[in-house]
Amino acid sequence: MKSQSSSSSSEQTFVSLQYIDDLRPHHCGYCNTKGSVSVGMSAEKMTIQDYQDLIDRGWRRSGTYLYKPKMNLTCCPLYTIKCDSNKFQLRRSQKNTLKLIKNYLDNKNQHSNKKCNSSRDRESIISNLSNDYILNRINQRKNTVAERIIDLFINFNDFNDLESKKPEEILKIKKLKAKHVRLYKKLLLLKKNDKIKNKEDILSSLKRNPFDSNQDSIENYLTPSKSFQNKLETRLVRSFPPSKEFVESITEEHKVYTKYQTIIHKDKPSECSLAQFKRFLCDSPLLPNSYKGPLNSLDLKRLSKDKNFREDIVGDINSIGYGSFHQQYILNGKIIAVGVIDILNRCISSVYFFYDPDYQFLNLGTYSALREIAFVRQISKLDTNIQWYYLGFYVHTCKKMRYKGFYYPSYLLCPEVYTWHPIEECSRLLNANKYSRFAPIEKTDQTITEDQDQIDNVDNVKIKFDIHGELKFVKFREFCSFLNDEYIPEFKHLVLNYCKLFGKSVSDRIVISF
Repeated sequence: MKSQSSSSSSEQTFVSLQYIDDLRPHHCGYCNTKGSVSVGMSAEKMTIQDYQDLIDRGWRRSGTYLYKPKMNLTCCPLYTIKCDSNKFQLRRSQKNTLKLIKNYLDNKNQHSNKKCNSSRDRESIISNLSNDYILNRINQRKNTVAERIIDLFINFNDFNDLESKKPEEILKIKKLKAKHVRLYKKLLLLKKNDKIKNKEDILSSLKRNPFDSNQDSIENYLTPSKSFQNKLETRLVRSFPPSKEFVESITEEHKVYTKYQTIIHKDKPSECSLAQFKRFLCDSPLLPNSYKGPLNSLDLKRLSKDKNFREDIVGDINSIGYGSFHQQYILNGKIIAVGVIDILNRCISSVYFFYDPDYQFLNLGTYSALREIAFVRQISKLDTNIQWYYLGFYVHTCKKMRYKGFYYPSYLLCPEVYTWHPIEECSRLLNANKYSRFAPIEKTDQTITEDQDQIDNVDNVKIKFDIHGELKFVKFREFCSFLNDEYIPEFKHLVLNYCKLFGKSVSDRIVISF
């Protein structure tokens, strides 16, 4: 669905640029060196469509400030990562987190120092994982024994070998589980009767498709027990413009945020003021009504009666819309965690997550990501264009940040062509070089080898500026007539280089303020 943004200035994007050549390295929080290089801009206002297009070109926001890493210069390249929520498949460790929360709510296990320590130990182990282990984990879903058996029967031509040799011998596995032996024998019989020729034939013949995400979905674990002892609910509140519910809960949120930042990230209390919290996680340039989509015209009465819609996962359906939100995790009436998210026209983008460290034993970081994936799946029922969950940036050079690749299937954005590529393929390239182009170089009928949204001429880019107290809106070529000739090349260089980072589509709509 294309944006139907209003043509009025109130529904346009207004940004202020920084000097494009000022690329002095600054502190990097991932490798703790002074090597981070990025370009940025302040956004007074921004439409939903424009921000969606910008994050699909590697931009990201922090409050009203938008930044894009200079990928070939920065110490730790930041690759935009997204997960297909509709095809998402749970891993064992993720199931364990969901079970942990469910058991806690049912009062089947209790918080203990031992659990907290083991959680910290796990984080320490994760931060020291090798490249090979990370890649194996990312590929885990592809390399399950079940899939290896299925691939064997699709690609193996010597039926006599399949029949005469033991499955362990052919698969080169020391000992197979009973369920895998049963699968092997069933496929052997089907192959003998010439009933399977491809993967679709195999999956249709199985009572349980091992790759069907719906059979072991997040939603199954989120169904509350009838005898729960602890009540955990999520509440969706619009953070900007701030809703009444958000204003009433901001003080409680800020206390959780301060506790999280000082204990988990070792910030000083003075660095966690309410004003800083608002700038960082509450202020937003996004214009909720700039995109006219299905979420703006919901039939709430019909929706509340829809059995296929999980209101307990979404929160308050009256709050649903496009723009910036806080998802509050409320345990027994108390906010224990908050997920900061943007609902855009093709995705839900995770901005930040913080929690009360007293509940660290519940693995709330993993739990919140799974809840947000489930949230995307519910919103997708209301607006079918929304199917993607953006996890922010994937940082391959920082081992503790590679967990984002464990949400399968995930894709990374090529920093040169702005196309999406499976993380399994990207990881092999990143193991060799921290900066990598993912798109192919040689062009074929099926491949894209260059940026499809390039811009070379900025004459028609819209400019807003103040001259002698009078506010003017003009196109760039007219703006140049107000400049001294000596400054025109400098301004043209600035605007053109930013517009190349925006892409032509955004450049045609955006207003640059001077």
